[in-house]
Amino acid sequence: MSEKTKVTHITRYAYPHIGGIEAVISQINESLPDELFEKEVICCSNTEKSSIEKGVKYNRCKFLFEFAANTISPEFIWKLSRVNTDILHYHMPFIFAVIAHFIARPKYKKLYITYHGAIVGYDKYMRPFWGIYKHFYKIADKIHVLSPTIINSDPILSENKEKCEIVPYGVDLKLDYNQEEVNKIKEKYKNKKIILAIGRFVKAKGFSYLIQAMQNVEEAFLLIIGDGPLKKDFESYINENNLKDKVILLGSISDKKTKNNYIQASDIFVSSSQQESFGIVLLEAMRLGKPIINTNLGTGVNYVSIHNETGITVEPKDSEELANAMNKLIQDNSLSIILGQNSRKRVENIFSFDLIKDRYKNLYDFRE
Repeated sequence: MSEKTKVTHITRYAYPHIGGIEAVISQINESLPDELFEKEVICCSNTEKSSIEKGVKYNRCKFLFEFAANTISPEFIWKLSRVNTDILHYHMPFIFAVIAHFIARPKYKKLYITYHGAIVGYDKYMRPFWGIYKHFYKIADKIHVLSPTIINSDPILSENKEKCEIVPYGVDLKLDYNQEEVNKIKEKYKNKKIILAIGRFVKAKGFSYLIQAMQNVEEAFLLIIGDGPLKKDFESYINENNLKDKVILLGSISDKKTKNNYIQASDIFVSSSQQESFGIVLLEAMRLGKPIINTNLGTGVNYVSIHNETGITVEPKDSEELANAMNKLIQDNSLSIILGQNSRKRVENIFSFDLIKDRYKNLYDFRE
């Protein structure tokens, strides 16, 4: 390859915005060698200016407003119209970008899509654009998915199976935490069992069911790292149901090492999501050898953690099942240890970033 292959990512938000899609884009760019690839990202931001970060050019566009999980931006269309690239890589769902693609008509040699999840909760707004959205997948050269489980559970992907390539998110196996701080956390919570959950305080994360479940869990603290629009609702429920002594909302923690300290201090990690396409945070807990409780969503969540191998899988929106699973792991320490050991092994064998980097290079192996 004498000249660099140019890769242009199209996404709603990107670095330094924090989220699952943004993490995947950053990981792809980190995997592609600078000497072989020219990398850029076109995204929306009203706070950050365009810049070059770690060898990646970020073209950030001002947007007018947000609507139905989309950012509406004339500048985005204009910048897309000026694109001339080898691989044009869209990160879905982002319906405005699909419409912009057909208006702007960017120049490219290959069209890639990463499917990050279904469009949920906006059916009435999506209906007029469903045809063009499906057509967009039809014209793609490759569709990148994060897990095999999602292919058969989504109609768009099942119609385009032959284009799908599976490359999951990867994590660094290095155990980056401070044992002294871990010990302080354990002492603060009286050396009782610590159950940990991490995520935004939104309906999709199912935290209301998890908090409710704690009414039937003894000898344990539930710590939740995160923030969001439902925070006051959660606080009210905790106060009204006398759960202040065992459910603690820690707020957002952006520092990775601090977050790892809490994961390492925990005994059980719970994902109570009602909707989740993959669950990167599960990998972060499994890397540190934690037993997992997750929900049965038929998505990448159930590819990451396997029922009765690395954790316990329960039905979504079911406080009773969550409570039973937590109590089982609290009471059966041997089972918790075995599941935690299996978690670490699964990450080492499948989700190590060193393994994933090579798979991304293969995904982007470009031939005209």
